[in-house]
Order: sequence, then C-alpha cells, then structure tokens
Amino acid sequence: MNKPLYLDISDQLIEKIKNGDWPTGAIVPTEAELQEEFGVSRVTIRKAMKVLVEADLLYRVRGSGTYVKAPKVQHNAFQLTGFIEEISAQGKTPSSRILTFELIESDALIAQKLQLEVGEQVYSIRRLRLIEDTPEILEHTYMPLSFFPDLSIQAMQHSKYEYIEKEKGLTIRLSRQEVHPVLLDAEIAQKLEAQVGDPVIRVDSVGELDDGRPFEFTIHYFRVKQYSFNFVSYRHAQAPAAL
Repeated sequence: MNKPLYLDISDQLIEKIKNGDWPTGAIVPTEAELQEEFGVSRVTIRKAMKVLVEADLLYRVRGSGTYVKAPKVQHNAFQLTGFIEEISAQGKTPSSRILTFELIESDALIAQKLQLEVGEQVYSIRRLRLIEDTPEILEHTYMPLSFFPDLSIQAMQHSKYEYIEKEKGLTIRLSRQEVHPVLLDAEIAQKLEAQVGDPVIRVDSVGELDDGRPFEFTIHYFRVKQYSFNFVSYRHAQAPAAL
C-alpha cells in the first residue's frame, strides 16, 4: 500500500530540519508557499504540518507563524551514561543544583535496594538537573556511607559516575531501571517549575558495581520537556554490554 501523500511530504519536511535547511528557531514557509512548492492542496500541507507539530518538531505562534523547535536531548535507556556526559555530548549545557545533602538511617525500602541492614547510614541527596538552565530532572539518590565516606557536595555538583570511577577507582557495571508514568504532586511540581498534575516519567534505578554490589538507589522524575527516551529492541542476542 502506498504511503499517503501528506506523510510523504511530512518526511521531506523532517529532512529539511535534519539537514539544516530549516534550522532551530527559523520560521518555516507558509502553507501557501509549501502548497506551491509541492503542488498539492492546502489540506494536504496542513495535515503534513500537523504531523511535525505533533512530533514536537515545530511550534505555532498565533499571529506570527510556525517555527522550528529546538531538538530534545535523546536519552538512550540502553546505554549507561551520566547526565553530564549525555547532555554535553549533544551540544547542550548541563548543570546540577543540590537541594539536600544529608546522612540518614536507611529504612526497609532503601536497605532492600542497597542490600544493607535497616538503620545503616546512607547519604540522602536530592539534585535538580538542568539543561540550558531549565529544570528537567529531579532526582533523589541514596548511597551507602560505608562505600563513600568522603562523598562531598562538590562531587555531587558534578558527575557522580566520575567521582565513583576516577576518584574511588571503582567500576560501574550496570543500572537496573523501572520506568512508569506518574502525575506531579505539588512539591515536585514546584521544584521542576511545572504544574501540579503534569505527567512525568519516573525512573527508579539501582546501580551495581562490577562485583554485583549495589552502590546507589535513585528515584528520578523526568519532566521530558527537553528529553526524549529512545529504546532499541534487538531481535537476536545483540544487547549492549551495559545491560
């Protein structure tokens, strides 16, 4: 079955964005101009443009026109990469804001996740992760004091993985993750500069060292305003080593 004409045109318009003909922030041609370029009806152009708007590639400004949206950062769920590494590699500026940094006694859940005895001391660290100075992720991390007696606020303001691997000389093997959608409550919404009830992606992860010991339990709330999650499914045994 042949692809509908409007989808074929939308594919061509997406290529214009990918190859830079329509750069980020540029105003795109009007429907009339695109109608003339492709020799089709305005209805067809309108449907093609709707595809790009729904794909979050374009946005409309009433009374002004349609513009190319800045691409989202791609979060590869199958590659264990730190936030700073991932964002920097895609040409954007990451930063972290420490909200809390304290020692607490582990409760039953934290102890189970980190394979500790209930009551053992852990760091409780809340960080706001920003992309281009805009809040994108709120994370709450728990790390055993016994593993990292010299962990500092300064280390957590930068790369946690760099501290673990370069300063502590440990090897991170994998991160086990559970992903599900949730609606924001008032406290988290305020931190993420979002609205109460906005949908976000919650990711609960447990990081393990190469000897199998869990070194962190983290709950993340991804606003996904600047993030897109990418998943690759392999038909045969080709899964990346990080898993």
